[in-house]
Amino acid sequence: MLSTTTFLAGLLALSGMVFSAPAALDQTGGAIGIEGYTIVPIEFELPVKPDDPNGEKVILHGTIQEVIAKMEASYPGWNQSFLSTPVLAPSDDNLEQPSSFNCNIGFGEPVSNYRLDQGIVYLTHLSGTAKNGPGPGNCGRVSCSYGSAIYWCNEDSVEKELQWLQIADGAHQVVVKCQVQDDKGVWKTKGQANYNTHWNVVDRRDDC
Repeated sequence: MLSTTTFLAGLLALSGMVFSAPAALDQTGGAIGIEGYTIVPIEFELPVKPDDPNGEKVILHGTIQEVIAKMEASYPGWNQSFLSTPVLAPSDDNLEQPSSFNCNIGFGEPVSNYRLDQGIVYLTHLSGTAKNGPGPGNCGRVSCSYGSAIYWCNEDSVEKELQWLQIADGAHQVVVKCQVQDDKGVWKTKGQANYNTHWNVVDRRDDC
């Protein structure tokens, strides 16, 4: 099992990245299906005021980039405020170690680590939990920008609920385990982290 210190060290490095608000909504395409899997929409419950997580909330569906773009359009300055909120440190009990990795999945060439890391940073700022209906093979696309996507899949026969930090950590572990450097010196990744508690995270190429 990863220690909180290990997770936060990686997170601290990612959090130093500066991101503008996500691109316009019409730049995001539909999720490309995974053979044998069902693709389901992901629900995000976001605070109208990020510095007041117990205040009014809005429920939106899509990827993290899509829902942030919607919040920014409705509440200008929301993205900057959202990324300024502190990341809550998970307890060690909430960071399950992957049981295995698969770095040889399909879906074309590896994708940009920078874009994957951008999605990971966004996910670490989310409070609450992510829900995914009964599986096996029930997947939702939680992040996608410039062709780089993060999915989380429920392989259990009952609904599963995870902390967003668990999904972010899984996506980050895939990058650490499966990244490769192309002939231009750019680091890229595709792969899957599998967990004994019947879920997995996939970093892959997609239409967005």
